[in-house]
Amino acid sequence: MNNLGVSQIIIEELVRLGCSQFVISPGSRSTPLTVAAARNRATTTHVHFDERGSGFFALGHARATGKPAVLICTSGTAVANYFPAIIEASMDNVPLIVLSADRPPELIGVGANQAIFQGNIYGVYPRLSLNLSPPAAQTTPNGILSTIDNIYNAATGTRPGPAHLNCQFREPLLSDLETAMEYSEAMENWKSADHNIYHSGTDPSIISGVDSVCSQLEAGLSGIIIVGRGVQSQYAESILKLAESLDWPVFPDVQSSLRFREHPNIINHFDLDLLQGEMDKHVPEVVIQFGGAFTSKRLLNHLNIAEIFYVSVKQTPERIDPNHQVDIFIQCDPNKFCALVKVPTSSTSSDWLSKWQQAEAKTLRYLKVKFNSDTQISEPTISNILSTSIPADHSLMLANSMAIREVEMFGATGFIKRQVFANRGSSGIDGLLATAAGYQSGSKSPLTVLIGDLAFLHDLNSLQLVKQSAYPMIIVLINNDGGGIFNFLPVRTETDVFEEYFGTAHGLTMEKAAGLFGLPYAQPDNLQAFSQTYERAALDGHSIIIELITNRYENHKTHQNIFKNIRDL
Repeated sequence: MNNLGVSQIIIEELVRLGCSQFVISPGSRSTPLTVAAARNRATTTHVHFDERGSGFFALGHARATGKPAVLICTSGTAVANYFPAIIEASMDNVPLIVLSADRPPELIGVGANQAIFQGNIYGVYPRLSLNLSPPAAQTTPNGILSTIDNIYNAATGTRPGPAHLNCQFREPLLSDLETAMEYSEAMENWKSADHNIYHSGTDPSIISGVDSVCSQLEAGLSGIIIVGRGVQSQYAESILKLAESLDWPVFPDVQSSLRFREHPNIINHFDLDLLQGEMDKHVPEVVIQFGGAFTSKRLLNHLNIAEIFYVSVKQTPERIDPNHQVDIFIQCDPNKFCALVKVPTSSTSSDWLSKWQQAEAKTLRYLKVKFNSDTQISEPTISNILSTSIPADHSLMLANSMAIREVEMFGATGFIKRQVFANRGSSGIDGLLATAAGYQSGSKSPLTVLIGDLAFLHDLNSLQLVKQSAYPMIIVLINNDGGGIFNFLPVRTETDVFEEYFGTAHGLTMEKAAGLFGLPYAQPDNLQAFSQTYERAALDGHSIIIELITNRYENHKTHQNIFKNIRDL
């Protein structure tokens, strides 16, 4: 069996299992894989010159579809450039498959060109890493099928994530095509067969864990429900019904499906509410957290006491417990958990929920007055306007550092209808534009991105992916000339080193970057102009970069003033 024949089987089996998106980084050693993917009529291929961008594009596509996108690259540092996306996919349970081409064993460790040690290159992050030896006479289709099925099962199992198959090829990389076609014809027997597919087992019993939770509820303790990232809309009603039965508030993370809903139990601005003087003593006795981690550090600190009985309910097995205080981990479907919980007849004091509702009402009144009177561009007002102006068919991607925090604190309720997402598995600033483009490829819908200047510069090459997108992307770029989040950290007082080593001012605007990639550009200088520019772009249905210039030091003062006013409510 030759290189192309093996590659055809690999690609065909991945297609048969449900993979359709193949993201290709051009290279020589990967020629058999690339040709096989390009000639398979069931694949959708996307070619990008930057491997790091390709990795995040595949991540975004998989995040949107829930199905693994497949990355194909040549040997050498090309493989290493996928690593940041691999880490993010691993940390946030996004299915991804990497097919890396490699030199044969006799060329490893002997100084051969573009030959590095690629086996297990991603360390602990893939769910599975396997090495596929160079094709030989004894190579059989069934052996390859078993390997591919194993890789796919690892990427899509109970804890989805990246899987890596390192494919070694000897030269000539492409031999006689007629021989390859013989293998293609031989594949007809297994194309429609149902062999080698793995089936996951049933969920383990969770009755004992739920019983322990119910015994705590019987005591009529005060509690909160936290809805972390990744909790989708199909679980919203069950969670809200549980909250209503318990008379508990719901704290929704900005990436959950509940953050922008209006409901009496939902406390959307809990992060700001916690600033109010009386609320720092309003600590729950029980916490039930659904889904992944939450963004708010203020809430994390508020809950960091030993007396809380803490329950974590997740569909995947990884531990989410930064305060080291979770008493019970339950791995199951949230709807199943909510159905099993027996709510006691004696519920929490009505005072408990009403105090959170009163705090929320105070915060909302203050924010409404503030945002109605503001005319100048600031990062809080940008986030508020964006949350009220976004079209119903737009998803919203939030960059890390300040962008996600701004929308969590200042985003208005009731306007955002589609998915709000971010790369919060490892919370890096790399590959965000590529992730956005990949998400569009998977969701087949318009997208708005809120991003800072350093993250934008970090992924400049991926503007090519934005340019190529079949769907409009509105990039709202906040340029505060450096790393704005550092102005909120204690290091800001170290004035002799702060600006050079942390603030990292660059003095750039992005108009020429937009021009380089042929993207429309605007730089409104006040809130009304921003609102009009954004709404016009949404109506026109084209991609655009809207750059908003802010000042890091003024932004810090604005936030401190808001925080002080809320403390005084």
